[in-house]
Order: sequence, then C-alpha cells, then structure tokens
Amino acid sequence: MPKPYFLLALLLGSTAIRAQAPTAETLLLREPALSRDKLAFSYAGDIWLANRDGSNPQRLTVGQGVETNPHFSPDGQWLAYTGDYDRNPDVYVVAVSGGQPRRLTWHPSADMVRDWSPDGKSILFSSSQEAYARSLQLFTVPMAGACPRACPC
Repeated sequence: MPKPYFLLALLLGSTAIRAQAPTAETLLLREPALSRDKLAFSYAGDIWLANRDGSNPQRLTVGQGVETNPHFSPDGQWLAYTGDYDRNPDVYVVAVSGGQPRRLTWHPSADMVRDWSPDGKSILFSSSQEAYARSLQLFTVPMAGACPRACPC
C-alpha cells in the first residue's frame, strides 16, 4: 500500500517546485510608437507612455471607450490616436504631458489614425467617408481643428 502515498508525495512535491519557479512577466503592449525619448502603446484599451526603454509606464488616456493607434507628432509633443468612445472610432489628439484629449473628426465612418504630416500640423487618417468609396481612403485633418480633406490619389 505504499504506492498511493508515494504518488501523493510526488504530486505535492512537483506542485511545490512549480509554485517556487519564477513566473514570466506578461507583456501585452500593442501598436508601439516611438519618439526621441518616449514610447507610446495601447494596453487594456488605453494609451500608455513610458521611457524609450520601457521603464516608468504611465496611463495617458482613461476614457470609457477604447483608444488605439498612437502616433507621435514630429516634435514629440503631441500624440494622435483613434478613440472609440461612442461605438464610432474618431481621431483625437492629446499633449504628451497630459490633459484633455481633443476630438478632431465627427464623421460616422470609422476614422483610423495612420500618421502625421511632416510639418506636424495635420494628422493622416484612413476612412470610408466618401459615399462613393467602397474602400478606405486617406484624409488629413488639421491639428487646430477644421474639416478633413481627402488626400489626392
């Protein structure tokens, strides 16, 4: 009858060894963007900022919806992202130092941030805003706010 006790001891011993083994750190950051000194990424539906080496992560957005596609402005002072707060993705911009995000698009089509213009004055995004378009097109919207303009083909 020593067999069941041996198996029980073996099972308990292996469980104790597994409990002491170091666990791997879970890294679920998505859509990373780099500036000169910062790293932006989406995680758990929010936009986060960290030092370029990944240290000191801090949440930048805390909206009720989902924030994705972060992109730094050329000077690294602003972050454009896609915010889905009312079941419609739109373009938003927020200062890297924090503050209230500003909504820049209002069209019912999904507007997805893709990049910035080289001068940092406009944000490039994709959308199917044009009624005759069956596929995505590129648009720009000024950071200062105005109507989006379709990019020439």
